[in-house]
Amino acid sequence: MRQPLAVYAELKKLRSIIEAVNRREPLFLLLDEILRGTNSHDRQTGSKALLLQLLRQQAAGIIATHDLALADMAAQHPQHMRNYHFDVQVAGEELYFDYQLKDGVCQSLNASLLMKKIGIEL
Repeated sequence: MRQPLAVYAELKKLRSIIEAVNRREPLFLLLDEILRGTNSHDRQTGSKALLLQLLRQQAAGIIATHDLALADMAAQHPQHMRNYHFDVQVAGEELYFDYQLKDGVCQSLNASLLMKKIGIEL
């Protein structure tokens, strides 16, 4: 679990981003797993709200997420959002990455393979 100070630091950083976007400062945002230190409901609610707010302000950037509900937002805003992913190929029990950016949401279940590999019975 993340420490409360780390969560607060992330919120402070997001506030500074919102303020800069509201001032129309030239920005290109790079955000990774927004609000990851909160519970899944709060994270999803807050992340969706933030992305919609950034859209309204015409902000530009890249958001990295594993949250499929956030990826679904691209269907509702196709003129402003697109999904891309890195995929993995499975050969036997090994994973091979080609590091090629592909269009859309990743459909492979490589985490399931990794979980099985370490002994989680799925």
